[in-house]
Amino acid sequence: MTRKDLVSSSEVRWCPGCGDYAILNSIQNVLPKLGLPREKYVFVSGIGCSSRLPYYMNTYGFHTIHGRAPAIATGIKVANPDLSVWVITGDGDGLSIGGNHFIHALRRNVNINVLLLNNRIYGLTKGQYSPTSEQGKKTKTSPYGSLEHPINPVCMALASESTFVARTVDSNPAHMKEVFEAAARHEGVSFVEIFQNCVIFNDKAFDNVAKRNVRDERLLKLEDQKPLLFGESQNKGISLKGGKSNVIVLGENGAVLEDVHVHDAHNQDPSYAYRLSQMDYPEHPIPIGIFRQVQAETYENQVVEQVKEATNIQGRRNLQALLRGDDYWEVADEGETISKSSAGGTKLGDEGKIMEERITELLKTKDEPLTQALQEPVGKIFQNYGRLRTKSISPTDSISKAIGLFKAHKLECLLVIKKSKLVGFVTQRDIIMRVVLTSIDRDTTPVSVIMVNSYDALSENNTVGDAINVVSTSGHRYLPLKLKNRRYGIVTVRQILWFIHAKIMGQDTPDEPEQ
Repeated sequence: MTRKDLVSSSEVRWCPGCGDYAILNSIQNVLPKLGLPREKYVFVSGIGCSSRLPYYMNTYGFHTIHGRAPAIATGIKVANPDLSVWVITGDGDGLSIGGNHFIHALRRNVNINVLLLNNRIYGLTKGQYSPTSEQGKKTKTSPYGSLEHPINPVCMALASESTFVARTVDSNPAHMKEVFEAAARHEGVSFVEIFQNCVIFNDKAFDNVAKRNVRDERLLKLEDQKPLLFGESQNKGISLKGGKSNVIVLGENGAVLEDVHVHDAHNQDPSYAYRLSQMDYPEHPIPIGIFRQVQAETYENQVVEQVKEATNIQGRRNLQALLRGDDYWEVADEGETISKSSAGGTKLGDEGKIMEERITELLKTKDEPLTQALQEPVGKIFQNYGRLRTKSISPTDSISKAIGLFKAHKLECLLVIKKSKLVGFVTQRDIIMRVVLTSIDRDTTPVSVIMVNSYDALSENNTVGDAINVVSTSGHRYLPLKLKNRRYGIVTVRQILWFIHAKIMGQDTPDEPEQ
């Protein structure tokens, strides 16, 4: 892969002379060195001039919403850890509305690369002061000068304990490419601040330190395990003796090379890197390069391991069953909250609630027909109503077969039997919610995928009162019965209610309730 492979067909639409051109070119030159095919790269951006960049990369890209690029990039990386994910943001997008997302992506150590293009202005919205604008900066929104102390992006990244923190300058492509490649190869979150010039609304923002004729004297290039030297003749250095950052000149006042601090980017203590980040011109040269690079477990790897552990303990779960299941909450008109359950259908649904209210009222009476009805064996309800409405199927049978049985016999519920043992139910609601409303293949998918696991069955000799106790306390709409000869039957809440009502009304052979 070459740089040309990464250039998209989109017209690059930045202002002539914008520093973003150099940044884009540097990224396109670095990626071929990493050995990944272009389909393994994803560029995610928020809102701002810099956020156009994904359009100009011939890779996957996502132009998202203001400030949320780090959050979306986190989701992409967790969902597909094999991808190389890059966040392109600016000082406004990343540090104002997106400040919280920026912090959390860094502290989690998600293995993504965050490039923050800092031009100290809002460029896309035509020149308002930003979180990094200098104090006293006059803009359209600060005509008398900004009163706010600016955010130092490197300080913020270090405070969030980012495992890789660096700074570079758009006017030095060689240095940019060096930093970008190091960031990409780092295992863990990488943060790079880029001093970037906005030729329209904040031109020459960094010329006082980054222009070619002054940068050797005013920028300090950080190189791991090398002394902190700067100056055109490399005759100046930084001493950290006495707990302060001091500029010394070799040969003056007895200063020697040994007095110059040796940079250690791998120092686990972030306070060292933080001291470097506080250095600013004119008292000190501004450091560029890698401030900190340490190792820590990445967030996405921890997520993958946690999922594996949970799966080993609980087994693999069916996401569609969760999304299309019967568990939900319903708020009644009066504001009352009614809970519902997946066990054999809804829990305390409208029908169940009506039944519970009716039974409560009936039990308050001393009506002899009611007493007699409650003492009847529940198997009688099955014989009157359920016998013709009870069919069974194997858990390995297809969903199509189950649907055929529902249609042919006008069933409410289908028993799932395995080796003469009741293992579950399939209800009309299961067919609607887990089959009709999904893309599941009903011809090849077994019934076991959509069934509700069985619960304890009553004997057909248990009384109707026992059945009422079970359905009113559990909320189940379908009640399994153990019959003679190791067979199973089922009665429904509707059938129980109809049976009791018919008995009270003096009907010895009550008609079958309509569905």
